[in-house]
Amino acid sequence: MKTVNILVPFDRHSSNFKSLYHAFALAERIRAKVIVYFFKDKFWGENSTISLEKACLEMTRSACEEGISVSFHTTHEAPGEELTNIIKKENINLIVIDGTDTDMESVIKGIKPGASIQIIKVKGKKIIHSI
Repeated sequence: MKTVNILVPFDRHSSNFKSLYHAFALAERIRAKVIVYFFKDKFWGENSTISLEKACLEMTRSACEEGISVSFHTTHEAPGEELTNIIKKENINLIVIDGTDTDMESVIKGIKPGASIQIIKVKGKKIIHSI
């Protein structure tokens, strides 16, 4: 059986953690691996995203303690090309994004034609849309 790899990308426009909660819950049910990528904007500086990044890292640690297979990565690269590389390198099957992060949604829609993966955006506990 092929392992499902779930990518959860964050950047400075991400405003909540619904996508991360959803990915962790799904990974726990289907024994998937979650890969969290935090895109830092090198032009915005460290302080603008540090609390969001710390919260993502803490949630990742908690998920690991619960037995969920999860890894956390940060990068200063722009999401577009970097996401394409991550998808190939990590054999991503599913991308889960925050339903309010329109910037990340635009980036992902731009790379979707080159990748055959499912993309969902989470707006609430029971409000999930496929892109």
